[in-house]
Amino acid sequence: MAAVADTIRDALSHLRVQDPRQPLKAEHARDGIRALNQMMTRWEADHLSLGWQEVSSPDDEMPVPPEALEAISYNLVLKLRPRFGVVIDGDVIQQATDGLAALRADVLSNQYERISYDDLPAGNNQQTYGWREAYTR
Repeated sequence: MAAVADTIRDALSHLRVQDPRQPLKAEHARDGIRALNQMMTRWEADHLSLGWQEVSSPDDEMPVPPEALEAISYNLVLKLRPRFGVVIDGDVIQQATDGLAALRADVLSNQYERISYDDLPAGNNQQTYGWREAYTR
């Protein structure tokens, strides 16, 4: 699992205000954690459920699936940009947009409702197994 500091460092590197080889400054870590918690809480409220739980330290592990980390770091760039007053490269914006869309698609594909029509009569000579079993027989 990645640490919160790694995600913030990645975002600040994409923003070109942090050398990725240097340790995170305390004020950058504090601002990054605050922005990260705000962004992820908003995503959870918008039904982009990744299992987020607020973090409080740069050493905390990111409480999300590993496949979400890249999208989170690129979207954190958008959230942090006003604090640094820099221009974001177009490819970074595209990565953030594409990453968020991919996360939404992943979450949506894992949510489904099973519909059952138990009150409908079965026809003559029909098996009583479920529709999924019909494809495996």
